[in-house]
Amino acid sequence: MGYMVGQNMLLVLGLLLGGAFVTYLCGRITRPALGEAGSGKLAGAASAVILASALWLFWPLARAVWWRGDLPFAFLGGAKSPFSVQLQADGFSILMSLVVLALAFVVAVYSIGYMNRDRGVEKYHALLLLMVAGMVGLTFTTDLFNLYVFFELMAVASYVLVAFRHDTWEPVEAAFKYLVMSATGSALALLGIAIIFTYTGQLSFPEVFKALENMSPVVGMLAAGLIIVGFGVKAAIVPLHTWLPDAHAAAPSGISAMLSGVVIQSGLFAMMRVLLGVFGPATIPLGLVLALFAVLTMTIGNLAALAQTDLKRMLAFSSIAQMGYILLGLGLGIWWCPRAIAGLSGGVFHIMTHAFMKGLAFLCAGVIVHQLGTRDIASMRGLGHRMPFVAICFAVAGLGLAGVPPLSGFMSKWLIYKAGIDIGSWYGYTFTIIAVANSVLSLGYYLPVIGAFWARERAPGVDRMREASPLCAVPIGALALVTLVLGLYPQAGITAVRPAIEYLLRALGGM
Repeated sequence: MGYMVGQNMLLVLGLLLGGAFVTYLCGRITRPALGEAGSGKLAGAASAVILASALWLFWPLARAVWWRGDLPFAFLGGAKSPFSVQLQADGFSILMSLVVLALAFVVAVYSIGYMNRDRGVEKYHALLLLMVAGMVGLTFTTDLFNLYVFFELMAVASYVLVAFRHDTWEPVEAAFKYLVMSATGSALALLGIAIIFTYTGQLSFPEVFKALENMSPVVGMLAAGLIIVGFGVKAAIVPLHTWLPDAHAAAPSGISAMLSGVVIQSGLFAMMRVLLGVFGPATIPLGLVLALFAVLTMTIGNLAALAQTDLKRMLAFSSIAQMGYILLGLGLGIWWCPRAIAGLSGGVFHIMTHAFMKGLAFLCAGVIVHQLGTRDIASMRGLGHRMPFVAICFAVAGLGLAGVPPLSGFMSKWLIYKAGIDIGSWYGYTFTIIAVANSVLSLGYYLPVIGAFWARERAPGVDRMREASPLCAVPIGALALVTLVLGLYPQAGITAVRPAIEYLLRALGGM
């Protein structure tokens, strides 16, 4: 049964990869004369249909893992072939893939209207599908080599998407900085993988785990360190974060939502998959390292966001801070497992809540910047009177990201706070106090923006603004609704998270 259902993994990946070509052709067919815009509607509709179909094919996998406890698997190239690629679904991979596909579908629908003024939009939607294919593939792969291949597919597509509006210098500069830093991180991760293969002669996660006895502790720590730094660049862990504010601010807002919502989290997923799937319980001491990096990441991210006058750069720095919360939950849960199991639940739950909240914030920002022509927050004073729906939805996202109840961000952060309290010592309480203080700090930049949106005095140019078009408003409303539902009824999210926690506990030796 697991093998039959597992074939859907191959179908999803095939649909996404083949769909990128189909989407590109759809855009070329409807491409207008040179120099004109408006070529993206058919390509956008095609990508949305493909992503909706991928979600439909994905559902039997989720049902098998969530309801029956199965671990579906599939082989590309034959089970006994030396070049076979094995894919397997578990609780963690199902959660990540579901979040990636859901957010990508919302972004594809949003981009039909948002990207209509741009030229060459068929490339945008094709690259979006390739980026999604890379993220879905890396969640399902069971060996180090293909993890790297799928990771690079995601990375290369994201480089080009950041520089999509290459008629101005800012996106090109941001993409080049992103390329240099990310490629350096990828090279370090590849070096770590090469060291593992040299000492074990294996690339499959289970086989490497069995052969770890051939690797000295010093070499193991070196390989683990290279993996952390290499994938940590993509995860925007401080001090490896400097590419992120430029890339997220310069990219089209739909891509900013993907970068902040799921791409950086895919970097964290890849890092955790290797550390836990390959090194297993030996990585437990790294829990403290992750927790310390979490404190640095959330604090630097929030302090930098406070100083921003550019709306998208502020949201980008906020993404760095939110990664700190995810790291803190996972770090506390790994180090003090099972006492701090709430940290694992909170960290994984925050992967879901942050993806939808930050996606919502960037989609709202995209509509605003699209009409106003500037990212300067001071120039947005009073826009809530002209576009109340977008302003209210942005408030939902901002307050949720700050951890204000009863929104979803509060529920996931509460579990992380609880982990520190459950540890029951001064260092556990210290981590909780720092996390709470950072949440209060984040209100220092979200509340002024929300207040500026509803200011009585309107900035020049605001009076000509109008409410978002239906193609943009529907995705924004859907993400706002998810943020509210997961806050008022968090059990729905916890149910989806529980199999991922069970996977993490198994990887930690069943403690």
